[in-house]
Amino acid sequence: MKNYYYIGLLTVLIGFSSCKKSELKKPADVSVQMDINRQTSTQGHLVFDSGFIRLASFSAEGTRQEGAPVEMEKTFSGGLVVNFSPTDFISELFLDIPQGNYTNLDIEFETYDGADLPTIQVQGTYTSQSSQSFPVVFEFESSETFSINGESETGDPIIVLDKNIPATAFIRFDPQYWFDIVTTSMWNNADLINISGTMTILINDSENGAIYDIVVDRIDDTTEATFGN
Repeated sequence: MKNYYYIGLLTVLIGFSSCKKSELKKPADVSVQMDINRQTSTQGHLVFDSGFIRLASFSAEGTRQEGAPVEMEKTFSGGLVVNFSPTDFISELFLDIPQGNYTNLDIEFETYDGADLPTIQVQGTYTSQSSQSFPVVFEFESSETFSINGESETGDPIIVLDKNIPATAFIRFDPQYWFDIVTTSMWNNADLINISGTMTILINDSENGAIYDIVVDRIDDTTEATFGN
């Protein structure tokens, strides 16, 4: 009789373990958004309001309290152009990530530079000390890999993904940080380029190179990825 009890208990435990493993494999729906810091600079002289990034690849990698580690990647052979937006979801980056409690969930993506076009562009407005305003266009033209430690939007150290609750990974770039190293003198001495009839501060590898050189060293800093519902 005792043997039957142990066999029955073992069968229940094995069944419970198998069921738990099966649950951990079920995916949670994770949408992705990308945007920029749209706030005006603390000096009130600079604001960014639009732009895009051209992606070659996008991946997620994570470790759970229970269950196997997770790793997945999407590649875009011709480059994927993602417009920065505070509201748009990027269907091509939608992820089915196994549910669970993640102690770390990292996002990594690389820009695509195979089209002889900007890999990242942000646009905004610079206002001088004499209250003159000029459009600003910054163009990054190289390949760059961004590796970001994901965080819970609530500040909790654990990122919880549940198959029954859709989640969003919100990725934010910070051009305000990129440019806060640019001095007033550099802005005042920037060359203006006629773009479609408007005198514009164009900043890229060939125009206003002094500004470009110090900004590009900062573009992979302070980028954030937060997970929420």
